[in-house]
Order: sequence, then structure tokens, then C-alpha cells
Amino acid sequence: MKKVALLGIAFSFITALAFAQAPTPVAEVETLKGDIIDNMCSGAQKPEALAEFVKTHTKQCALSPDCQASGYSILVDGKLVKLDKESTSKVVEFLNKEDSTLQAVVTGNKVGEELNVASIENQ
Repeated sequence: MKKVALLGIAFSFITALAFAQAPTPVAEVETLKGDIIDNMCSGAQKPEALAEFVKTHTKQCALSPDCQASGYSILVDGKLVKLDKESTSKVVEFLNKEDSTLQAVVTGNKVGEELNVASIENQ
């Protein structure tokens, strides 16, 4: 009888392990205030010159087809945070608004090293 009980407990334990799932990583919500820059232009600059470059970078440049295709980042306190590919259309839609600027507040979910944009507005 003890053997049957032990087998039942062992079977229950093994079954529980088989169906257990690793916890799903929780995305971290962040709000960043900085300068939007396309990845093509940011990649062409030396990191130490990027803060100075964004002062002269234009919205027209950021909306050019090649720049759009490269995706976008936001420069926050000298650090470049990449926006994921899904965010490109949101950034383009925002930048196409007449009153939008490259200086923006971006809120989104941080997944790994990239940010998935939930909202974007002028600073």
C-alpha cells in the first residue's frame, strides 16, 4: 500500500513539473524624454558627437525613405535607446503631424534593449 501511495505522489510531482511553465518576463514600462533620431543618421555619427548632431538634425531628414527604413532611436541624456521595428510606423505617423518635433516624450514597454512605443508626443 505504501508503494502505491509513493508512486501516486511521485506521479503527481512529475506531472506538475511537466506542465509547469517558466514565468513570462514582464515588460518594463518606461517614459523617455529626448530627441528622436533615425538609426541611419545616428550610425553615421561618432557617439560623442551625437548630442551635438541632434541639434541640427531635421524632421525632413528623419522622414526620408532611407531614414525611415533604418528605424528610430531616442537620445536621452547622451544615451541612445533603440525603438523596435514595430514602433517605426508610430514614429512616422507622429512626425508627419504638422506640429510635431523631434524633441519628444515616448512611453513604451522596454523589451530587452529596445523600447516598444505605446505613445509619443511633443516635449
